[in-house]
Amino acid sequence: MPSELRGGVRMALRRWPTMLSLAAMIGLACVVLVVLLVDVLVQFKALRGGHELRERGAVVFKPYYGSSEVTSVPDRTVADLVDMIRAERAYTAVIGNARLNSPDFAGGVPTVLFIGSELAETVPDLELCEPAPCAMRGAEVAPPAEPVGIAGHIFTDFERLPRSATHFETHLGAVSLDERMVLNLPPESLPRLNRYEREEAMSRAVLLEVSDSELDSYLAGNAAGELYLVPHRVAVDQPKRLSGIMVAATMYVAGMAAFLSLVLLAFAATARRTLYRERAVFAIRRTHGASGGHLAVRLAGFVGVVVLLPPLPPLVGLLLVGGPLASAAGWMAVLVVVIFLGLWGWTVKQQRGHELKGR
Repeated sequence: MPSELRGGVRMALRRWPTMLSLAAMIGLACVVLVVLLVDVLVQFKALRGGHELRERGAVVFKPYYGSSEVTSVPDRTVADLVDMIRAERAYTAVIGNARLNSPDFAGGVPTVLFIGSELAETVPDLELCEPAPCAMRGAEVAPPAEPVGIAGHIFTDFERLPRSATHFETHLGAVSLDERMVLNLPPESLPRLNRYEREEAMSRAVLLEVSDSELDSYLAGNAAGELYLVPHRVAVDQPKRLSGIMVAATMYVAGMAAFLSLVLLAFAATARRTLYRERAVFAIRRTHGASGGHLAVRLAGFVGVVVLLPPLPPLVGLLLVGGPLASAAGWMAVLVVVIFLGLWGWTVKQQRGHELKGR
């Protein structure tokens, strides 16, 4: 049987310019499809996870700024947000402004601040350390050489986030945490942040089950510090955004799937011509005692070296990465095996058809 496999590989390699091109395109298409599927899965999970936000009447904000260089939100408004976070009716994050004026903070690694236990409940696939205060580091981040201090807390231990860990932010979309430091802070840390961090925390706040009077008070308090927030209700805006993202993602995936289908059709046409030209070889092997199983194994080598072998090594590598990449690569590997089995069965049928016609 191994000799039959080698014979099938040699049959493909005799036409190496065509087969090599097809193999390269199949491998490339499979890897690109995995990347596209990862984006679709991340976006879909994040937006689908907003069901809890919709059910709880979540309100998010789009910020506009006054004439001052830095806003100055009154302490009373900050305290109101702290109270809502403590009551598990709000959470917030600082993604871009953490120690903005301290480039050496956390060893120069971009840092994200999370405040509020409800964030872990309402944002899918975000496994935060607990209890706060605690620190985590992305999969690509080495432990800091020195302790990290912020808002009165000193961090020396850093748990490692799973690879491809992602935070979904209502305006930024999926934010990768692989190359970021993540600090989970208690609510009382919010007033101790600097003005840049507080400004972003106030504008990125997600308010849950908020009354109209509370919302008006929050907007007025921020406006007093020249931070003007336009509220958006997730229950209204998110379904529209979900529809738009999924349509765009489906178009990308469908386009790449169509390209892969065309490449496979090209391989099928090439395989059919090859089997027709090799029909005399198969007939001679039959007369020398080769069984149908032997010929099927030969065809498995012929199909496998083009369809199965090129995409599997990169897919296995992506499986070892973990996270959403591993999940998408796993599904793609299953699809590649199914495609191989289908084309293998088809080539066996074609070969038998040529054999019957030759009798």
